[in-house]
Amino acid sequence: MTTVQLKLKALVERLIEHETGLTAENDEENFNIARKYTLNKFKTHKFGRTNQFDVISRLEGLEEKFRILNAEPLANALESRIDELKSLTDIRGANNFVPETLQLLLELSDEPLKKTRLSDFDKLKRSPPPKELTWADIIAEEPLEGDIWQDVDFAAESSDAWSGDEMVLPIRERLRRAGKDVKNTSTAKRRKRRRAFDDHSSDEEEKYRVMGVDGLVVEGDKEGLESLKSAQYWERKVEATEKGVDVALGAPTNLDDVWIVSELQALREVIFMLLGHPCALLRKGHEGDKSIVWIDPMVFGKRFVLRHTSLGGFESVLGWFAAKGTSLNRIRAFTQATEESPERQSFIASVEDKLAELDKKLIAIEAKYVGKGAAETVSLIALQSQLEPLVSPFDTLCRIIQSLNNSSHLEQLYLSACALQSTGNIPSYTFIATIFFSCLRTYLRPIRQWMEAGVMPPTDDFLVSQTVPDDTLELGTFWHSQFQLRRTSHGSLSAPCFVHPVAQRILTTGKSVIFLKHLIGSSSLPEAAVGVNDHTEITFSDVCVPGADLAPFSSLFLAAFNRWIGARHHSISARLRRHLFDSCGLWRSLDALDLVFFARNGYVFETLAQGIFEKLDRKAATWSDRFLLTEQIQSVFSSTPEVDSHRLRMGVKTRDLFARRADTAGRKNVDTLSNIEVDYRLPWPVVNILRPSTTFPTYRRVFTFLLQLRRARYLLERIRRNVNAEKTFLALKQRFLWFSATVVMYVTDLVLRPLTERLRRDMANADDIDAMVAVHDSFVTKVGEWCLLGPKLKPIHDAIISVLNLAVTFVRMHDSTFRTETADPPSPRRRRRAADEDVESSDDDAPPPPSPGSSAARSVVLEDGEGEDDGEDRLGKMLEEMVGLTTFVKEGLRGVARAGVMPHLEMLAEALEGYGAGNVAGVAA
Repeated sequence: MTTVQLKLKALVERLIEHETGLTAENDEENFNIARKYTLNKFKTHKFGRTNQFDVISRLEGLEEKFRILNAEPLANALESRIDELKSLTDIRGANNFVPETLQLLLELSDEPLKKTRLSDFDKLKRSPPPKELTWADIIAEEPLEGDIWQDVDFAAESSDAWSGDEMVLPIRERLRRAGKDVKNTSTAKRRKRRRAFDDHSSDEEEKYRVMGVDGLVVEGDKEGLESLKSAQYWERKVEATEKGVDVALGAPTNLDDVWIVSELQALREVIFMLLGHPCALLRKGHEGDKSIVWIDPMVFGKRFVLRHTSLGGFESVLGWFAAKGTSLNRIRAFTQATEESPERQSFIASVEDKLAELDKKLIAIEAKYVGKGAAETVSLIALQSQLEPLVSPFDTLCRIIQSLNNSSHLEQLYLSACALQSTGNIPSYTFIATIFFSCLRTYLRPIRQWMEAGVMPPTDDFLVSQTVPDDTLELGTFWHSQFQLRRTSHGSLSAPCFVHPVAQRILTTGKSVIFLKHLIGSSSLPEAAVGVNDHTEITFSDVCVPGADLAPFSSLFLAAFNRWIGARHHSISARLRRHLFDSCGLWRSLDALDLVFFARNGYVFETLAQGIFEKLDRKAATWSDRFLLTEQIQSVFSSTPEVDSHRLRMGVKTRDLFARRADTAGRKNVDTLSNIEVDYRLPWPVVNILRPSTTFPTYRRVFTFLLQLRRARYLLERIRRNVNAEKTFLALKQRFLWFSATVVMYVTDLVLRPLTERLRRDMANADDIDAMVAVHDSFVTKVGEWCLLGPKLKPIHDAIISVLNLAVTFVRMHDSTFRTETADPPSPRRRRRAADEDVESSDDDAPPPPSPGSSAARSVVLEDGEGEDDGEDRLGKMLEEMVGLTTFVKEGLRGVARAGVMPHLEMLAEALEGYGAGNVAGVAA
């Protein structure tokens, strides 16, 4: 790592510590994550260095502004500094950030002309450093004159050892040398201190060597040791008890063997036990359970007695403390267990923190009675009252720990907090709730990673599971098949109960992140999915806000949990919806389906229908060829900008030979049109919302229904007048036209158009893809039911189809009569040839023959039967049949409307009242 990188890393660490309070000591994991994220951002930032020439230009412009505004002194001061700056920037190194610094100062400037005072610049001038003191200055100030500075000849008095040149030098010469070599003085001082330390060590060693081992012995506090021993009453011989003292032992006892315990000693013993230490009054461990604290009745009654309390009362008080100690011991034993799960480790850490807080309070209570002359009144009953609010919450915690095998600790903590709050046990509620939120922080960490980055933790107990590997994933089924909520073998959600109401939103948010990554073709999102100000945790203070004491904890927590999830859910869902609407063509696909299947453009649908009908009327054997049909529908919709014509396909379902011979190219009824299938291939992102399995069956049935209605109207509009029975023919024609037009108006104007508008509005307001899928599924269901295509309305739909088939029969009978009247009757040979042509022209897609008793079968008998009544009688019977079917449809619609299922059907029933029973009688007359 280079020097620049090390400096940058140090600055980033200081920045993180200043802004977030995180350090490597208090939260190493989050600190490392924040540091790595920041360094990556600095490494991949898109902003270049500041242009130094632009900064200089702005400064010169500022100088010119000062001169124009008659601020010459300020302009001169700025000019001099600009000149100095230019000389500095010419030699600046790679790590010099002078332009950036100046750019920052320019951005922070605020009215420099008004708020700048030149006198402030004087404060920036540095005072000159003090002059270094030299020997020459000292001698110049105080010359070396006088008797004391006279040269002395020590040669005559000195021995040979001191007769060196250094000692006989004159004092002036030695001072001159000392002035020239001042630096050597500090070295000499260090050597002198080292010699003094060595001499001192030698003296100490010599002193201890002379004193011997006895010199190392320190005299102890014998009085304090004896006082400590006397406090340990269980180790000393009990003093004789006066015979007159009533200790209420309950049985003859040798009082000389009984240990009379003071209440202070009993109090300290109880605190020892609660702290987890051995206790003489109580025993620990029973029947293999080392956590149980109990009173041994065989020993307790014969060994201990409280001077002013009966044995039963003393034992009752100690029993209460023993029960609390048992709970605390079990909790302490639980904290010693080794756990691999991070959630369980956080639970243990939270419990340890609570135990540490309790230990501090117990030690503080004990400290009141340790000092001499303490004014506190010693009382076990008072201690019991004092410890009750401190120790009782641990009983609830102990029960939670003992039931961990049946459920998760988070669920147990949550349910306990709800129960404690509902019963008004606020201290225990606060105690359990704080542990719950401390553990919740660890549990929410992988959930947050899933919701913000779409990353699943490598564990088998996460809320979400991946059902389809990435290498076998089909993009068209991604949303509905790749991920799902993890469930247990019993089918319940594998998560704490408080997660169940929001589990689906958690799943949806993570899937939305991954879906958006697939759409943009990137392994990471271009920007954070959640704002920087969003809370990363849920705390007790966030949930239990002041003023909400009477609200249930479950409601408060669920509201806070919804806010925490909603901050992430709404952000990513909004971005995904915008991408689907703007880039993936969701609106365009909805428009295309509306145009192709629901005949929103009547002219285009009419063009497509006429092309199909003309082939049927020409008895073309190739009318059902799927290539020709596909070419036809693509050609029709090629001029419609909302429809991608290359995505369109159209064909006819194939059936057996018997069915092909039963009908002649669909010319006898409209049932054969139900075999036409239209397909529109949607883009894969849209397929995840408009699922083909639930979308196209209903869409195709609506298309077929509209095509059948259009077929009957098409044939009726092409009918020619009949001279012999004009009145009856016109009445039937008008009745058939009225019926088909009314049903078409109902389907298109009263059902499809308003439902489609509502679909678009609900799609735009949907929160996420799941909501969009639900909106479209509801739309498809309503379209199927309101268009009379549902299973409950099948009789009514069949009656409508029978009326349409009757209309086709009416047209064929009219055509046959017209041909008979305008041409010579055909010979038997010509009739057989025409029949053979009809059979040969039948294709593979003709519908099965009508069932006996149906309207289609009866109509065929009316037309083809020989020896029947004349044309007037046949038309009269056809009229009666048509009126009966219409009446059945109207009554059926009213019955469904009165049941309250679909009241809008009453509108269709009223519209069909255009021709009533009175008109039928008039026509028959």
